[in-house]
Amino acid sequence: MKLIQKSKQIYIFYSIIFFIVSSTVLYFIIKNIVSERQDEKLLWDKEVIGQKLKYDYPLLIFEVDDFESKVPIKDTLYFKDTLVYQIVNGIEKSEVYRQFTSIETLPNGKTYKITTRSSNVKNEDFFLVITISVGIVILFLILTIFFVNTIFFRNALRPFYENLEILKNFSVENNQPIFLQESEIDEFQELNNSLTKLTNKINSDFNNLKEFTENASHEMQTPLAIMQSKSELLMQNENLGSEQRQQIKSIYLATQRLSKLNKTLLLLSKIENQQFTEKEDILINETIDKQLEIFEYFIENKKIKLTKNYVEHIKLSANPMLFDMVISNLISNAIKHNFKDGNINIVTSEYFISFSNSGIAHNISSSSLFERFKKDSKLPDSFGLGLAIVKKVIDTNGWKIKHSFIDNQHSFSIYF
Repeated sequence: MKLIQKSKQIYIFYSIIFFIVSSTVLYFIIKNIVSERQDEKLLWDKEVIGQKLKYDYPLLIFEVDDFESKVPIKDTLYFKDTLVYQIVNGIEKSEVYRQFTSIETLPNGKTYKITTRSSNVKNEDFFLVITISVGIVILFLILTIFFVNTIFFRNALRPFYENLEILKNFSVENNQPIFLQESEIDEFQELNNSLTKLTNKINSDFNNLKEFTENASHEMQTPLAIMQSKSELLMQNENLGSEQRQQIKSIYLATQRLSKLNKTLLLLSKIENQQFTEKEDILINETIDKQLEIFEYFIENKKIKLTKNYVEHIKLSANPMLFDMVISNLISNAIKHNFKDGNINIVTSEYFISFSNSGIAHNISSSSLFERFKKDSKLPDSFGLGLAIVKKVIDTNGWKIKHSFIDNQHSFSIYF
């Protein structure tokens, strides 16, 4: 989830809670204030009526006969809500009133019950209108802040997303520094500076590693070539005994093996460093047939039955050298791990190519086959790098490869 969407969700969630809580609290605060003012008004009306009773007397009030025996000597005051029935236009209606009752004894010895009332309906309407009005103002304020924050975040994050696209397209192959969009946000600008330094360091380290690998490989090849040539000359010396010849031959084979390993590791390094970027349209079937011609002797020597199931005129955009290497390694692998009088079946289509061969189960799992130096113990001369090179080329091109072993048949399938 994007930052702006996450912030919107959090803002909306807490805004709803704030709106509900604040409206409820506001409603009860206004209600309490209005109720207090209403009670004060009723108490004031009672005082006015009391004064009238004391000095003017002829005022229509509720007079309770023989009230002295029913109430304590001390005056009594109390508030309550009561329901008053009225007849309006011939229709009986009930309405809630706030009522204040005072029982007082006047100097003339008479006890009176003074009752004043005020309609709660008007007061309810009053603080309901106020609550709604203030609630609308709060809601408008929340919405305003929401849209202002949305616009602000969108503008503030625009350089971030632009820089993200630049970083996605960054490649050490180009050997070019990146130029990130400036931002008014200090944190984003600090991130830009750190990323610029980091990518420059990556470019520098990549170039140093690339140069070191190439130089080391080149420097190793020269002494290895000398060792090979000297070993060949020594083996041709007639003065050497058979045991000495055998020892020199072992040195020669070890040197040859080391030279081949050096070249293979250098190739893997170049593939990892994405130094083979040139691509062109390749005819898959023709490429496979060319590699089969190279391995024709080995196929005939093992009397392997070759079956091809091609879909014609299939093209693939890839580096020709790397694709030849993939096909060569898979065919070589199918021959090495095959029986005498075995079979190889090659299938091509627009979406995948498949190489199947008869053989026995490996002593390593399918997931480990593509790791470096993972090899079958039955083939001591193998480096265990052929399938590692295949996997690296496939990963570089964004393809997928799968291995399966069913009914004594190994199958390697490449999905484009």
